[in-house]
Amino acid sequence: MTAPARPARRPSYFSSVPAKRLAIDLAVLGALFVLALLGFQHVYGGAQYLVTGIMALVLGTLIALIGARWRWGPLRITALVLGVYFLFGSMFAAPTRALWGIVPTPGSLLELLKAPVTSWKSLLTVAPPVGVAQGVLAVVWISMLLLSLAAMTVVMRTRLYVLAWLFPLVMVATSIFFGTDQAFWPVPRGVLYAVLSVGWLTWRFESGRLAGAESTIISDTVRPGSWKNPVLRRRVIGGAVIMAIAAGGAFAASPLLDPPEGTIRYAQRDRITPPFDPRQYVSPLTEFRGYLKDQREEELFTITGVSSGDQIRLATMDQYDLQVYNVASSRQKDSPSGAFLRTAPGVDLEEGTGQQQVSSVTIGAYRGVWMPTVGERTNRIDLEGMDQGRASATTENLFLNQPSQTAVNALGVQAGDTYELSYEPYTEPTAEQQNAATFADITLPDNEPAEEMTALAEEWAGSSDSDYERFQNLSRSVKEDAYYSHGLEDDTASLSGHGYSRLRAMLEEVGFDEDTPDAQPMGRIGDEEQYAALTAVLARSLDMPARVVMGFEVPEGQEGTVSITGDDVTAWVEVAFEDIGWVRFDPAPDEDEDPTEPQPKEVEKPLPQVAQPPPPPAEPPSPPPGAMSDDTDDDEDPTDETASWVVYLGLGLLPFVLLGLFAAAVIIAKTVRRRRRRALETLPARVDGGWQEILDLLTDMGRAPDPLMTRAEIAAQLQADVPQLGASTLAARADRAVFGPDDLPDAAAEEYWDQVMAARSGATAALPWHRRLRIALSLRSFRRGAAERRRENRRRRVNARARAKAQKRTEALRRRRSSVRGTTAPSLWRTIRRKGRSS
Repeated sequence: MTAPARPARRPSYFSSVPAKRLAIDLAVLGALFVLALLGFQHVYGGAQYLVTGIMALVLGTLIALIGARWRWGPLRITALVLGVYFLFGSMFAAPTRALWGIVPTPGSLLELLKAPVTSWKSLLTVAPPVGVAQGVLAVVWISMLLLSLAAMTVVMRTRLYVLAWLFPLVMVATSIFFGTDQAFWPVPRGVLYAVLSVGWLTWRFESGRLAGAESTIISDTVRPGSWKNPVLRRRVIGGAVIMAIAAGGAFAASPLLDPPEGTIRYAQRDRITPPFDPRQYVSPLTEFRGYLKDQREEELFTITGVSSGDQIRLATMDQYDLQVYNVASSRQKDSPSGAFLRTAPGVDLEEGTGQQQVSSVTIGAYRGVWMPTVGERTNRIDLEGMDQGRASATTENLFLNQPSQTAVNALGVQAGDTYELSYEPYTEPTAEQQNAATFADITLPDNEPAEEMTALAEEWAGSSDSDYERFQNLSRSVKEDAYYSHGLEDDTASLSGHGYSRLRAMLEEVGFDEDTPDAQPMGRIGDEEQYAALTAVLARSLDMPARVVMGFEVPEGQEGTVSITGDDVTAWVEVAFEDIGWVRFDPAPDEDEDPTEPQPKEVEKPLPQVAQPPPPPAEPPSPPPGAMSDDTDDDEDPTDETASWVVYLGLGLLPFVLLGLFAAAVIIAKTVRRRRRRALETLPARVDGGWQEILDLLTDMGRAPDPLMTRAEIAAQLQADVPQLGASTLAARADRAVFGPDDLPDAAAEEYWDQVMAARSGATAALPWHRRLRIALSLRSFRRGAAERRRENRRRRVNARARAKAQKRTEALRRRRSSVRGTTAPSLWRTIRRKGRSS
């Protein structure tokens, strides 16, 4: 009994769709997705997000095509999507954590695992352009992969083409929600999106309608959905003309389509509460005297590209609460106080001008969350000088307040941190600008009222028509009859701090309390901390937009790479003027003679007392028998504690000892290898050993050359990449010694090795210390010979297979030729015999 035949499988919708129509559907949807993707331009900057989005679109389309061709269900497609997500995600969504930016690593896979939850918030809390770190590319990767998969699946497996058209609209909404308040090419993108959408939807609708209808004007040989159909052709051409006219009118009216001021489109990132709150930290101005007292001669950090008198900003403070001047910040990035937003390193935050300068900062003894910056605007922050682990941690905790130009590392800086600043240098306003300057119409955070100072501030500012001159009058009045003192060591007594009582006392006449001669003096005595705070408080009482900045000043006579110490700490006042920006003013007076302090009253000395002889010491009581025994437990406790302490210390130091032994073993092994090469018997071998030492150095640096290249070819390549090596000279001398006549003296080998060692030192001298340490401890050069042998064996096997294939083809060709000859000769003989018989 035979089994019943399985019913024929019903053909799928995908198999009935013409390939031409399918290609048009996929092309149009792909173009709509790309137009939607361009909405992220102002968010990411650069082109990496485009590569990520387009690859996600291609992969999503391929998955949908595979699913439609072989009728895969949701389970198989989900498994394929997850495989593609993790396999290619390291390259396109987490390149900063992938090996060489391509190969998945545990760090990149972990970031991809967390990305569906954390990447959305990261994209909203990082100030644009967000770059590629911190998993922000995962928003484009996930959105495009899933939306393109859904759209392509719907259009290839169903007739619901309108539903497929909605998915690119979801991508547009995503780019708006996670975008900025600025649109990228809104009119060209919008018009092109509308033209493609209307044209494609009209074509699909008419094709479907005509395919199900009968028309008397259509020939039997013409399909209803074909371009040869006159009805469809007229409607498509007419619609295209109408769309072209509409597009031209939209382009012509694009200047009128810009939204009016105050009606900028919605951006969710502007509603997100900044994740960094400066009020959780002590005002940096309160630590002013600490730098002078504890770190006066200690190197806090070094900075390059600066000149004498340049000011280095640490933090900007714009709110006074009668206790301290503090960093206010806000929730609005465009407010005068700005907002601390996460900032991506390695991207252009602002477009640089022709005056842009670059400085590199290397942290020494300085500690804190506030990062030193230079200039009046930061265009870019680069962390390429840090090692990968520290740079990754700093990237996730880097914040920048653009209006106040205050940068923050929420983890706190540490010794060895290096970052590069691209900035616009500060320029003083010209005389014409000063004469026409007016205070900027901005609203700073409210200060606590100081009504007692308002009347005095008005008197000192005067009634000049120039706002710039009014503030100068106020500043000059503060510095008049003022004395400069840190209150340290032999300086005139001067209290630290800038609370209201301290500032109020500075408005009194200089004098001393006669009843309390040891009291602090009254009047304007202090340093930049007090004078900057006093000047700003007086200016704010008159509604002048003033703020206090604390930082450091490059010492006189120094430029280029400068070491900044605690003695260079300073503070200044900034005032905002229309069309000029924030202008800096020095609030402190010049160092002058100290005010004369009254001598403390003399206190009558008491008569000396005659010392009495001490009483005789009492005899100590006799201990009971056995109390002085050597077997007591008291003598054993210190020994046990000492032994335990030594054991714990040894266990704690064991990993460091092992690391030290490993480092020593690697260095000793390289030294022994170098000496063995230098002591070879023949001169060509010793010279070749020196060249091998150069190749080992390049291998440890990660620049291993191709073993098939000659010395001259390697030298030509290295001369452009590592000119410090002098590779051309070394290669030429090595070829002369190895391949030339044996007429070189033995001293030539020693001279060659001296050049090799000098070249090694020159090639690594400019590298950071951690790179030099990594090269010294690298094991790559020990594996160079084995790698070259494996590569050579692989090349031999490939050549052997190629020769075998060529030999087989030759033998086959010979056999074919011999068979042709064998069959042709008999037939020719038979023909001759037949002709002879017939004749």
